[in-house]
Amino acid sequence: MLQKFGKRVMNNFGLKILAVLFAVVLWIVVVNIDDPSNSKPYTTSVSLENKSYITSMGKWADYLDGKNTITFSVYAKRSVHNTLTNANFTATADAQKIEYDEKTGTYRVPVVVTCNRNNSSINITSKDLYLDLELEDSASKQFPIKTNTTGTVASGCALGDVEITDANVMKVSGPASVVNQIDTVVATINVDGMSTDITDRVTPVFYDAQGEVVDTTKLTLSVSTVNISAQILNTKDVELEFLTTGTPADGYQAGNITYTPQKVRIKGEAAILNTINKITIPEEVLDITDATSNIEKTVDISTYLPSGTALVISSDSKIDVTVVVEAVKTKTLQIPVTNLQVIGLSSDEKVQYEEDNIALTVSGRSSVIDALDEKTISGSIDLTDLKLGAHNVLITFELDTNTVSYADTYAAVTIESASDTSASAESDNTDGELENTSTSKKVTDR
Repeated sequence: MLQKFGKRVMNNFGLKILAVLFAVVLWIVVVNIDDPSNSKPYTTSVSLENKSYITSMGKWADYLDGKNTITFSVYAKRSVHNTLTNANFTATADAQKIEYDEKTGTYRVPVVVTCNRNNSSINITSKDLYLDLELEDSASKQFPIKTNTTGTVASGCALGDVEITDANVMKVSGPASVVNQIDTVVATINVDGMSTDITDRVTPVFYDAQGEVVDTTKLTLSVSTVNISAQILNTKDVELEFLTTGTPADGYQAGNITYTPQKVRIKGEAAILNTINKITIPEEVLDITDATSNIEKTVDISTYLPSGTALVISSDSKIDVTVVVEAVKTKTLQIPVTNLQVIGLSSDEKVQYEEDNIALTVSGRSSVIDALDEKTISGSIDLTDLKLGAHNVLITFELDTNTVSYADTYAAVTIESASDTSASAESDNTDGELENTSTSKKVTDR
């Protein structure tokens, strides 16, 4: 049975293939001649018109789920379909016809689709075509545009004023849920390696209270970019000087003024910096009237900076200052005459002191007086033009008269001829009469 069927199939097989091909060609010819009509789907985006109608109600509208495309059917002949693409269709939705769909709980606007060619030969099925919208309260706010910088200026330079040179206020409108997130608006300029002033046009960035960037794609902004300029200044390290006014209480004395830092770095135009060597803080800032202990104060020096300058590090403006105030102490020291240098003694003369030690009475702040060591205090006497014999000679001590005071102090000396002293010494040695060293006078050969 199968064998007989196979013979039938293979019998005149070439003619049968030819018949199939002829039928296909015939079908194509008939279709092309007849040009049947059918429906075909197309997709295009929808343009929402008259949005001001929605905003006038204090609302803001957006496409539901971000979708603003629709798919529709077009009934036309095959030959017409062959000439059409999605780009030939335009879809619009009039916001004034917005309606609320209670079934879905959403807002929608009827969509009208038009074709820019062959309008008479096509039928667009646009019934029940809607653009779905989501509505929420709209909001508008204004924000000052703050400035910021990135990067580090060139060595020896410092950042000066950074400012917006055109619109420094940003007006924002859009959905309240987004507008209310905004905390600050910041325009940033890159100053890395800059040694001269720089200007740039930048896009401001919006931040929430946590410092996170806010997406502004749904917002309407008054400006999209702003001009921002950064001033690049020279720098200089200058010393500080503090003055005082007033007098401590009786029996007390003011000492050193200590403060940290002792230098600050300021910035400004080169012409201004070249005229500044130090910053002097006026005396009325540190009043030590009737003080009986140290005066400690934190001084803000920013007020006293020269015009046209500013601190490179703003935190350096707070300076901790201490004015030392101590009780006055008086003390008598015994200075060995060996600590005195003799000036103006000729080579054939010698000097003899009446005492081995000089009583020196000093006064000053307790800590200063207590630190004095009588063994290390030196001084000098000037015997220039003095004749042989006894003299009271003024002693000059090597003490800091800013911290230690002492009255004029004299040394009782006798100037002798060196030859007479030598002869007397030889005579004494010959006679074997030696004085006890504990009672002998101090003789200095200078």
